[in-house]
Amino acid sequence: MKPAIAVIGSHSALQILKGAKQEGLSTVLICLRGREKLYARFGLADRMISVDTVDQILDENIQALLEEEEAVFIPHGTLISGGGLEELERRFRPKIFGNRFIFRWEYDRELKNRLLTEAGIRTPRKFSSYSEIDGPAIVKLPGAEGGRGYFIAKSPRDFEMKITQLMEKGLLRRGEERNVFIQEYVIGVPVYPHYFWSNVEGRLELMGCDRRYETSIDGIGRITAEDQLELELTPTFRVIGNIPLVLRESLLVDIFEDGERFVSAVRKLVPPGMIGPFCLEMLCDEEGRLYTFEFSGRIVAGTNLFVNGSPYSDLLFDEPMSMGRRIAREVRTANELGILDRVTT
Repeated sequence: MKPAIAVIGSHSALQILKGAKQEGLSTVLICLRGREKLYARFGLADRMISVDTVDQILDENIQALLEEEEAVFIPHGTLISGGGLEELERRFRPKIFGNRFIFRWEYDRELKNRLLTEAGIRTPRKFSSYSEIDGPAIVKLPGAEGGRGYFIAKSPRDFEMKITQLMEKGLLRRGEERNVFIQEYVIGVPVYPHYFWSNVEGRLELMGCDRRYETSIDGIGRITAEDQLELELTPTFRVIGNIPLVLRESLLVDIFEDGERFVSAVRKLVPPGMIGPFCLEMLCDEEGRLYTFEFSGRIVAGTNLFVNGSPYSDLLFDEPMSMGRRIAREVRTANELGILDRVTT
């Protein structure tokens, strides 16, 4: 029997559902209540289950239904942003495509920093306290919340002032300032390569690349410098969309080497290792050096740009290949070969 593909209705669900259908697999959509009409418009879900919160995937009736469908659950950013990942690791019985243990490392910034350090990938300097800030630094909250509450501080006093401003504007909740992660702010171009590690093929694939459009840091450029100063703006980094990016070919050497280092580090620290899609979130400076400041251990929303494939996936496949379809193909092929346990946890 072919497995079904199950996904939460948000983030990158549409391309995941479409990819499953392209590979001849049935689909189960776990839909946040109120979004049913949206997903019904596309007709990609064979079965729709309405829930009030993401946490309800742990409910016994939903888990039993997914097991009945022999579903493979595809995780994405909505799952990571909610936390509670230890409960997912322990209590969620259906098969998860990928390594279910990597998500806690993505959510926890200390674990994330440890993994990138183990990989030997160039990263921006980390500050252990805001009192150490001695130049431009970016301040981040835990988890995957699309840049909510991120800001740049250039001194300890600037940090304190901006924390207060963001709380007054409702962009930061009281108490969250104790959990921030502070990194050197590297001046450069954001680069988000979309990788896929295939246990079936035994290779690392580059499936696409994007950069993010973030407000208000990108929108502020439409205001004159004089007006920016008068308005006393505090730029933030909330992601509102993605822009396709094709890299200089010479950069691909470093892109692949960093991806392979990351796969090796995950294999060592987070058994059974990397499975399927991931992203190293980078900046490229004026010398062409890549700095990795984040990673995502699952499909990222920037892949939504490439529902019909990207310039890079076109080099690997002679047919349209989105990340959603690539996931479905790995599941289908592994099932046919009797090695589904090698691509799920």
